[in-house]
Amino acid sequence: MTRGRRWGWWALATVVTVGVNLAHALPALAQEFVKVEDGAREQLPATPFVGAAYGFIWVALLLYLVVVARGLGRVQAELRDLRRRLERTGADAAPPR
Repeated sequence: MTRGRRWGWWALATVVTVGVNLAHALPALAQEFVKVEDGAREQLPATPFVGAAYGFIWVALLLYLVVVARGLGRVQAELRDLRRRLERTGADAAPPR
């Protein structure tokens, strides 16, 4: 089979496939939207969910701040201890560059 014929068959198969899919889709496109009056409605009360979500975010933020503050306090304590050690050894002179 030559290259031109192969592309021809491929093009024909593509056109047929697209045509068949469009033929199936046309009835769905022809339908119109009809508004349902007085239909059954399912409503979820959003207020408790929104309140719970905001509460969770605030608690998570406060816990994060506590963890960061405790870590910062530990680092500051280590720096103070290191400065004391350096002063005791007399190594408070600037290090050579």
